Amino acid sequence: MTFSAKTRQRGSATIIDLRGRLTIMEGEALHDLCLDLVKEGRKLIILNFRDVNYLDSSGIGQLVRSLFAARRNNADICAIDLSARSREILRLANLHTVISDFPDESAAIQRFSST
Repeated sequence: MTFSAKTRQRGSATIIDLRGRLTIMEGEALHDLCLDLVKEGRKLIILNFRDVNYLDSSGIGQLVRSLFAARRNNADICAIDLSARSREILRLANLHTVISDFPDESAAIQRFSST
């Protein structure tokens, strides 16, 4: 499955619907996209993992880069709809404490609108 990242708005949140494999090349493209969105002033970016069928350590590294770039610019990135495998990879890398994940868009938006 070819990687794609499509953005859409839901209120003040920007959702990026991811599809395919998330490895180094795709992760770099995702990092660039997140950085562009943050520079545009987007404060909440939600990464939708529903259609991600593979995530490796280099993809995770790019997620971390994106997260820290966002936080340096007073923005945040969270994940939704992680597969059990992706959630386990984040846990094994001890990133579950850094990257918030939620079951769906509504839960993520509600959590961040209350802070």
